[in-house]
Formats: sequence, structure tokens, C-alpha cells
Amino acid sequence: MNSNGIVEELATAPAWLSNDRIMEQWEHIPDRLRRRWRKLTNEDVRYAGGSAEYLAERLQHRYGVDRREAFLQVYEFESEL
Repeated sequence: MNSNGIVEELATAPAWLSNDRIMEQWEHIPDRLRRRWRKLTNEDVRYAGGSAEYLAERLQHRYGVDRREAFLQVYEFESEL
């Protein structure tokens, strides 16, 4: 799938959220999250209910990006885990 396909898919509920590796590893990755996105606060990355969807919401709030861009960034980060 090309990047346009990914962006189009992320405009709706992303299917890859059903296998949320970010949620599974959340308690082990706060430092990686803060290195990647410096505007995230300690409170953001230490939230007990962390998930890919939560991270995308935080990116929208902290960086002012739209939903698609936030999910694209989360997808790219998750692929590196």
C-alpha cells in the first residue's frame, strides 16, 4: 500500500488498531515517545491507558495536526517497535 492508501485508510477507523502494539508496550516506551515527540508531557506518556488512539489524540492536541496526520505518525512509530 502506498502512502496515499495509508492516509486514506487512516481517515476512518484504522484496522491496525485492533492489534495495538503501542498499547501492549506502553509502559516500556515513554522515553522513546518523548524523544520522538518533544511536546508530549510526562503526564501524556505516563498515562496508564496509553494506546495508539490515545497517542494520536495527544499528537493532535500538542502539535495541532489533523487526525489523519496524527494516525500516520503513530503508524510509522508503531512499525519501528
